[in-house]
Amino acid sequence: MILLLIMLMPSSHSFGLKIELGPISEWGLNLENNLISVNTENFETSVPRIFAVGDICSYPGKLKLILSGFHEAALAAKKMFTYCHNDKKYVFRYTTSSKDIQEKLGVK
Repeated sequence: MILLLIMLMPSSHSFGLKIELGPISEWGLNLENNLISVNTENFETSVPRIFAVGDICSYPGKLKLILSGFHEAALAAKKMFTYCHNDKKYVFRYTTSSKDIQEKLGVK
């Protein structure tokens, strides 16, 4: 499984931001304007088990905000869990209210 997270960096050749995919552009992913198209349910690309979140992914209504990247990563992680643990149920819990998570983190 691969998670692609690429943030835009200022280009030294011009004003603005530039994405250079390098070898990723040869992986057979659906690209649109040098961005990777994703399924917005789980941010999986056109190639199974490859996920893209952050500035590198593209979908209708995309907002290039760091908050959007956190949302995208959470949904991708949920799908990745099913690939890694297809025999287990995904349980969503909050660190503020889950006693077992607090114990694992050493929070009292």
